[in-house]
Amino acid sequence: MRGAAVSRDRNQIAAYFPVPLVCPLCHEPVRLSGERFQCFGCARSFPMVSGFPDFVTGERFADETDAEQLAYEELSNRDLAGRYLVPLFRRLLARADAPPRILSLGCGAGTDVDVLCEAGFDCVGIDCGNRTTAWPRRVEPRRFLRANGQRLPFASETFDAIFCGCVFPHVGVVGDSFEVTPRYREDRLELAAEIARVLAPGGSALVSSPNRWFPFDIFHGRDAGSYRPIPYWPGDPFLLSLADYRRLFESAGLGGVRAEPVRGYWSFCRSRQSIKGRLLAIPIRTLFSLVSRPYLAFLRASPFNPWLVVRAEKSPRGDEQRSARL
Repeated sequence: MRGAAVSRDRNQIAAYFPVPLVCPLCHEPVRLSGERFQCFGCARSFPMVSGFPDFVTGERFADETDAEQLAYEELSNRDLAGRYLVPLFRRLLARADAPPRILSLGCGAGTDVDVLCEAGFDCVGIDCGNRTTAWPRRVEPRRFLRANGQRLPFASETFDAIFCGCVFPHVGVVGDSFEVTPRYREDRLELAAEIARVLAPGGSALVSSPNRWFPFDIFHGRDAGSYRPIPYWPGDPFLLSLADYRRLFESAGLGGVRAEPVRGYWSFCRSRQSIKGRLLAIPIRTLFSLVSRPYLAFLRASPFNPWLVVRAEKSPRGDEQRSARL
């Protein structure tokens, strides 16, 4: 009886979101009850807020973003997806029989979801901050919902790939600050574990953020239009290194953790608008080009690289079964 009810509700939920949903706390299926999603297991309910399912169970990200900054992020994320993510996911997911399912975790304004769907991927996005105000402008608004990365409302092994752009440094911090909490390691491990749980066997997780070992943070703390890098002390645990990501993902059960090439990740769309910006971007472009060369891959985790793109893999089911037999 319950199986029939779950199947019926999944069909109804598809009108709100294209991926089956579960309770982010107990992982039991949810059903529609009016304008709310109610868990079959723990009976907790989750509302629709401004037209989007809201499965946030912890703190929301209190990011302050004005209209100008939001417009810039929509443009830069669209450029990132077209120049970097689409070619990479086409290579990683080339053997998929059906359109590969991708989660953009911490998608912000969500333009990367638009581009990935236009490229033939079955992509959805989640966020728990204020950039969700841009979602009604997306091509398919029903592909977005509010949720925390540490408690995802998806069944295990749902996604063929996951993209998580500059999210980990903002987990385990005080509000929208650069100050970590006493349990920042546990919080970040929870995020890594959730990524591993919803990733399908053979799938890849792709995360990015400034490199903790680089002496400047070229992403955080700058005023709009400023090109002045912020000095960064590597002993500060706000940012992560490749070794930090490796510890997190291996603890969560993923392997093959490596630093990917970074060339093409940044579009420099703001710096392209002025001669000063173009000149000041040259050193960063040069570093990105150098560390992206195969024979200089060892520099990607070093203090010479400002930006990390890290890939982790989930073992194919056959490998898991072989390991269990051994």
